[in-house]
Amino acid sequence: MKKGIVLVANLNSQWYCENLIYSIRKSGCTLPIRLIHFGGEPVNSKNILDEVEFLTVDDFSEEAKAFILNLRNVLTDCPMGFLYRFLSWYSDWDEFIYADNDIVALMNWERLFDFAEGYDLVHADTEYTTIGIYNYIEPIKVQEIFGKDSLNSAITAGHILVNKKSKMIADMNAAVEWFKQYPEIPRKHDQSLLHIASLLGDWKILNLCKPPFNWLSSWSGDYKNSLDLIHAIQGGYIQNTSSYNNWNSKLSDEDKKRYNQESISPSLNVPISHLHYSGRGYIGNESIDDLMFSYQNNKKKMMSLYKIHSSDLFYITYIKYQFKRIRRKFNQLYKKQQ
Repeated sequence: MKKGIVLVANLNSQWYCENLIYSIRKSGCTLPIRLIHFGGEPVNSKNILDEVEFLTVDDFSEEAKAFILNLRNVLTDCPMGFLYRFLSWYSDWDEFIYADNDIVALMNWERLFDFAEGYDLVHADTEYTTIGIYNYIEPIKVQEIFGKDSLNSAITAGHILVNKKSKMIADMNAAVEWFKQYPEIPRKHDQSLLHIASLLGDWKILNLCKPPFNWLSSWSGDYKNSLDLIHAIQGGYIQNTSSYNNWNSKLSDEDKKRYNQESISPSLNVPISHLHYSGRGYIGNESIDDLMFSYQNNKKKMMSLYKIHSSDLFYITYIKYQFKRIRRKFNQLYKKQQ
């Protein structure tokens, strides 16, 4: 059984990628890593290139390239490089983990493969608590088409373990056609398409953040600071994020009872597979900040943290975040007028 880890990066994301690989190796994970070139200037870090097999889109078959172009027909909100993660389905690995660069590994990811048998996809995130608002313009219609529980199988596409099957490619191509049939429903990015493919293909999906495992949320924004994260890992932690509370408030009494029965009692040392930065837009010391520069020496790390916290203090981070949102809205409006 061949397996490994797939990343996609370029020079712009190199510092993220270098820290991610450092955290993967420091966890004890020895799985092979393949890095697919995102486009633009390629990575040049010796620390990265010594650890990975470097690939470009041209290292894949014509069928794989055609598949990416087909995805591109509907995933218009994604840079082309984001779609290169899907090339992994055309590799010679039977199982693989794909990870975004803005992630820190908090355990040996080889442990995740212990859960792969009997499942098409394994993940550990709380995307389901957002009730589809980041994947769909009209999430209610997804429930009307696929059933009331369909949004509970949402996936954060930035960290997934795939037990590769050929039908999954057919399911993703079917999802492209679904996007064309219902263009008003989905947001045009890779995560929503992956979810629709899983619904169309009836994928067997395991979310380790749901009962009975109840692993901790992997989104950095769910923790106030590093101390909050440490307390959570120690156990006895009550999930109290706004998205979780909103999701839980919409459950029926029967569903709440079933959910509580499926949950295991709080235990010590609650697992968390990784921490996902997934975009910073808020002021303050996020739990991931202390971990994002682990690969650097003390002097460089202090300077990096100084730059981040100065940007936070003077609202530069916030302004950049709002500017990106406004630009994205304008782009969406422009595309609608075409």
